[in-house]
Amino acid sequence: MTSQCQSLLKMGYQKPVNFLEAGELVISEDADDQTLGILISQIDYIRNLSSVETVEEFHAEIMQILTGLGFSDYALICKTGVGTIEAPHSSLPDELFKAYEDEGYCRFDMVLDYIHCGIGDPILLSMVTDTIKSSPVMTYTFKKNEEILGLYNSYGVSNAYIIPVRSTKKSSQDRGVLTVMAIGMDDAEFRVKAKRFGPLLKVLADAISFLNEQRFNHIRPENEIKPKALRLLSTMAKCDLSLAEAADDLCISLDTANKHMALAKQALGTGSQAHAVYLAIRKGLIQL
Repeated sequence: MTSQCQSLLKMGYQKPVNFLEAGELVISEDADDQTLGILISQIDYIRNLSSVETVEEFHAEIMQILTGLGFSDYALICKTGVGTIEAPHSSLPDELFKAYEDEGYCRFDMVLDYIHCGIGDPILLSMVTDTIKSSPVMTYTFKKNEEILGLYNSYGVSNAYIIPVRSTKKSSQDRGVLTVMAIGMDDAEFRVKAKRFGPLLKVLADAISFLNEQRFNHIRPENEIKPKALRLLSTMAKCDLSLAEAADDLCISLDTANKHMALAKQALGTGSQAHAVYLAIRKGLIQL
């Protein structure tokens, strides 16, 4: 466990109650009306999420649930390897993730370090700020995390509730988080809301992660499309560009673009560039 991860733990955070344990509903004898209300909401949310059939419906249902609770945005972020992440479901702009990847922040992100330790308790993004401010020495990692916080802030994200999610995958590299945000909400109000809905959000996060793996992973073959290859397809689709034009737009060489395209075609099981773009749209990998 790294010193940064230990620092986050020292900041402390109350572990929310989880009403779903080992797949069974657990109701204490002294459960009051509020507790039962939260439990019923959990059941309704999971039932509604389980009924969707497409990626678009899945995203819409998540947004409907979160906006009903007073949150504005979310991102399911999966750590797929050393220095690699993907966001299979998110309401945040693609440009945010592109900037994150281009700057190589994945290797320094204290939140990813935290979930890599296998800790299941949710934290607030502001805890990273608190950890940095409380440190007597400004390390290179802390400087990078200040840049990450600045990147999120530039998109209106001043704080976020970060929930480590369960995974059916066994590798320690395949851990992830559901990050919930309320753009425009002040920090004090957000903390109150995150604490109030913490138990419900934890169950919701596990349900989203489980359904993503069990229901929607089939839209991508075992050799899944890498983020850079998907970004190339997305640029071609959204801007109606040829491969060469998309390469120029992304500031990459045509040779690199061809390599990304080859991986995308292999993952989608097609030999055509145009069909690869079409399949990516059809399967919900690209949101137009």
